[in-house]
Amino acid sequence: MGRNKIVMKKIEDPGARQQFYSKRKGSIVKKSNELGILCDTDIALLMFSPTGEVTTYSSGKSFEDIMINAMKQPDELNRRSYEPQVEHINTVEEADAYKQYLLGAMERIQRSKAKLLANQEFLQRNENVAMALVNAENVAAAGNESSCSNA
Repeated sequence: MGRNKIVMKKIEDPGARQQFYSKRKGSIVKKSNELGILCDTDIALLMFSPTGEVTTYSSGKSFEDIMINAMKQPDELNRRSYEPQVEHINTVEEADAYKQYLLGAMERIQRSKAKLLANQEFLQRNENVAMALVNAENVAAAGNESSCSNA
């Protein structure tokens, strides 16, 4: 007898959500450990429970060392693409879950892009103000030099 698939959507009841998290947390750590051993990879796992409790796990190296190594990677290596294996989507619910995930990712990307554009505009305005100040100082200095030479 097979197990029923769990529909991927947020558990609305906070108590049930915390209970579900507590039951599954150990399994995630165990799977991370297995992946680290079987594939000889460095694993750093950081989880925040619904109540805000932090759980960390690392395989082999310390969590901090793994995170430092990850931050030292060139940006090209840090970028990952997400491409679901469409042939493994068997139900409408799974398709909807993938769709929701991708829509959320697109929203996060749009917010990030908006922040980057706002920062870029802010920097451009500051650069323009700085250039105007330099020009004003140059004009003032040139005016002072010409008035001194006339005297």
